[in-house]
Amino acid sequence: MSMPEPVPNRTFVQADGKLAEFMCQVHLMDLTAKRARELRHVHRYHHPDQCIVHLEAAAYLLAEDDC
Repeated sequence: MSMPEPVPNRTFVQADGKLAEFMCQVHLMDLTAKRARELRHVHRYHHPDQCIVHLEAAAYLLAEDDC
């Protein structure tokens, strides 16, 4: 019997905090459209495949546009 793969650790930070500006490998809590635009600007030179903050901010804004 094989063991299941371990669940990857996820770190969550408040979207309006400084950690969201300086860390790339974190998930965002309480994200707003205004803050998503700010974080996309801060992380604009980071490739979305390597920067979770950039990816989550972009996905949030895309979802907002669909509403």
